[in-house]
Amino acid sequence: MQAPNHLQQQHSPVPGHIRQQMSAGMAPPGMHASSAMGPVPPGSAAQPNGSMHPQQRPLGSSQGHAMRQSRQPMPVQAPPHSAPHPSGSQQLPQQQQPPQHMAPPGPQQQPVTHTQRLSAMTEEVWLQIGTLSEVMGEHDRALAAYDNALRHNPYSQPALTQIANIHRSREEFDKAVEYFQRIINIDGTNGEIWGAIGNCYLMLDDLPKAYQAYQHALNSLEEAKEPKLWYGIGIMYDRYCSYDHAEEAFVGVLNMDPNFDKANEIYFRLGIIHKCQGKYAQSLECFNRILNDPPKPLTEADIWFQIGNVHELNSEFGMAKDAYDRVLRENPQHSKVLQQLATLYFRPNTSLSNIDAAVQLLSNAIEVDKDKAEAQTWYLLGRCYMVQRQYNKAYEAYQQAVYRDGNNANYWCSIGVLYYQINQYRDALDAYSRAIRIDPYLGEVWFDLGALYEACNNQVNDAIDAYSRAAELDRSNPVIEQRLDLLRRIQSTGQPGLGSANPPPTP
Repeated sequence: MQAPNHLQQQHSPVPGHIRQQMSAGMAPPGMHASSAMGPVPPGSAAQPNGSMHPQQRPLGSSQGHAMRQSRQPMPVQAPPHSAPHPSGSQQLPQQQQPPQHMAPPGPQQQPVTHTQRLSAMTEEVWLQIGTLSEVMGEHDRALAAYDNALRHNPYSQPALTQIANIHRSREEFDKAVEYFQRIINIDGTNGEIWGAIGNCYLMLDDLPKAYQAYQHALNSLEEAKEPKLWYGIGIMYDRYCSYDHAEEAFVGVLNMDPNFDKANEIYFRLGIIHKCQGKYAQSLECFNRILNDPPKPLTEADIWFQIGNVHELNSEFGMAKDAYDRVLRENPQHSKVLQQLATLYFRPNTSLSNIDAAVQLLSNAIEVDKDKAEAQTWYLLGRCYMVQRQYNKAYEAYQQAVYRDGNNANYWCSIGVLYYQINQYRDALDAYSRAIRIDPYLGEVWFDLGALYEACNNQVNDAIDAYSRAAELDRSNPVIEQRLDLLRRIQSTGQPGLGSANPPPTP
């Protein structure tokens, strides 16, 4: 299986711009050098509880690396240059059988007694029973057998490993971590087990602990070329919205093993990542690659939806419509696609602009399941009714939107515009104030507030303050600056007639 052109690499398959940053134990840049706690997850303040700090740089890096999201971590240490493992196996290697004894090896090896030999033999029998039970699909019986093995040797790593793996297969990740941790207490340098712990914490959405576990795995493994490990690391960075690092990890997996069993899922994730990065051509390349074989449980319609969304973001509205229409031919009641297609018709000044069609599509999307209709669908319907000047219907739609999502500043800003249009200025002020409390950095609501102050008793000073804040948040909008210049002239010359000749802008 060949990777798309933009994913093909000529260098080592291991993720790699941090390949030479191998200063293990170095505190993450951005922290005080006095911290001596070893690898710390991103966002940590060098506290033992692993609490996160929003700004971090790559572990072991001597240079800063700006973060695009306050939640994102910095790269874990990458392994050195080396070729991928020839087997390409996706299964974690089997644990090495430890010497059969009843306690961890101490400073002196005591002679093995007859009782210890008997316990070791009994342990081995229970391990074989457990293995046979797993083969037969009787996992409860296997767990009982492995528990019996642990009664004879509480430090049996094969028994602990198999119990943990059974719990992980059942998605009982807390229990799996408990047994994996018992192995780490015996052998803290077991990189494969650290990687398994990282995967469990990832499934529990405990990203700081997942980061710590993956860092320990990379520090412990001599050659960290395990695709499954880097697959987990890629997902972790994806959830942190650290897209560059996620991309590097996923590309590393494909280079290590082009036939990785989750390769198509990786291409889907890369398509989403490239879309978020604005790399639309690369995103389409990934989606088109898996169009005929999407990763389960996704379907071909799901991939067409993503293709349509990429075209829409790239202002290729005709191609976006074609992709959405493909989905609707297969599923005419796909509410998300109905919403997206309505968004295309709602856009002004395009060849597809059609408010009536947008209203019909949004109404259809709501009728699919009225109780579960998304807040955004109701909000867009309200916006359409505003264009049609059907203010009562717009009000009802906005009410449904804020009922489902009352902490969306855009929704309250639009409600303020509705009240402004029907001259209910006090209600408009209340709505704008609520939007500002939710998000004081939304430039649009400050601009609308300035227009309200102008319209309401010509409050020039308050209007100037609101427009000034809007200008700070949106420096590329010339309308704001033009209005500010006009109001400042009115303020300095005392000529209110200027304002009458130039009425406030409509929000």
